[in-house]
Amino acid sequence: MKEMSQDTLKIAFASSNQSHLDEHFGSCQSLSIYSVTTTSYEHVNTHYLTQYEGHNLQKIEDRVIALEGCFAVYCLACGNPVRQRLLTEGIRVVVRPQVDLISAVIVSIQANWPGKIAERQARQIQRKKQPDYFEKLADSEWQ
Repeated sequence: MKEMSQDTLKIAFASSNQSHLDEHFGSCQSLSIYSVTTTSYEHVNTHYLTQYEGHNLQKIEDRVIALEGCFAVYCLACGNPVRQRLLTEGIRVVVRPQVDLISAVIVSIQANWPGKIAERQARQIQRKKQPDYFEKLADSEWQ
C-alpha cells in the first residue's frame, strides 16, 4: 500500500492477538495499527503496551503516543475521561461491544466509508498544530 494520503485512514484496534478486536482500551495489551483505504488495508505496526495497575496516567500517555496520527481507535470499551482526552488529540473512539475479527471490522469500515472523512482528518490535524486552536474555539460564538 502506498504512503498515507487524503483517502487513507490510520486506524487502531485494541487487541490481545493482532487479529481480533477484543480488549478494553485502558487495559489492552497492544494496539494494532492499520492503514485503510476504501478498497484495501495493510497492517502498519503493533504497539505492545506496558501494563499498569488501575487508573495510571502513564498508561494513558503510552496509549496516546501509540495512537499518534490515527484517525480512530476501535475497542470493546473506553472510559469517558480517556475518551475525552483522545478527542482533544483528534482521535475518535469507536466502541464495539462484541469481540470481532479486525479484518471484518475493516471491511465494515470500507463498506460505510464516509464521504470526506480523510479530508476532515487532515483539517483536524492542521488545527491541532495551531497553538491557540482551543483558545480560539473557546472564545468563538456558540450557536
